[in-house]
Amino acid sequence: MNPRNMDAACLRALRRRGHSDASIIAMSPEEAFCEYCAYHGIMNLQPNTLQMLDKLRDAPPRPQLIA
Repeated sequence: MNPRNMDAACLRALRRRGHSDASIIAMSPEEAFCEYCAYHGIMNLQPNTLQMLDKLRDAPPRPQLIA
């Protein structure tokens, strides 16, 4: 990931977790997201969690019930 193009809040979280620019550059987007979540207290995020998010995004929208 390029720290120059990264969202400022995400970059700040990664740096506060002790990552250098070199380690951030070596991260995949998934790794950066997991580190961002860990900074905010969401621990033990697994790749299948991210896969479920993708599945939920790809799911067709529910029809709205008319009350």
